[in-house]
Amino acid sequence: MNRYEIMLFFGFLALYLPAFGLYHLMVFKVNRQLPSDRRIPHSLTFSKGGWNKLRREFKHYYPESLLYRLTVTCAITCFIIAVLFAGFRILEYAIGR
Repeated sequence: MNRYEIMLFFGFLALYLPAFGLYHLMVFKVNRQLPSDRRIPHSLTFSKGGWNKLRREFKHYYPESLLYRLTVTCAITCFIIAVLFAGFRILEYAIGR
C-alpha cells in the first residue's frame, strides 16, 4: 500500500466509526419513543425499508436534529473513500506495480 492508500484507509476509519456509532444512537433515540412492538432493530439491514423507516421516524420525533445529516454525510463520505481506495488498487494492478 502506498501512502495515499494508507491515508484513504485511515480517513475511512475516521469516518466509518462515527457513522456506525451515530446510526446506533439514532436507533436508540427513536426506539425510546416507539412502543416495543414497533421498535427498529440495531442491525444494519436494508431489508423491509429499515433505513427509510428509521429516517422517517427520526425526522418525526427530532425534526430539527443535525444527527441525521451528520450520519448520512459520514456514510456517503465513507462510500466515496472506499471507491477511491478501490480505484487506486485497480490502477496499481493495471499499471503492474
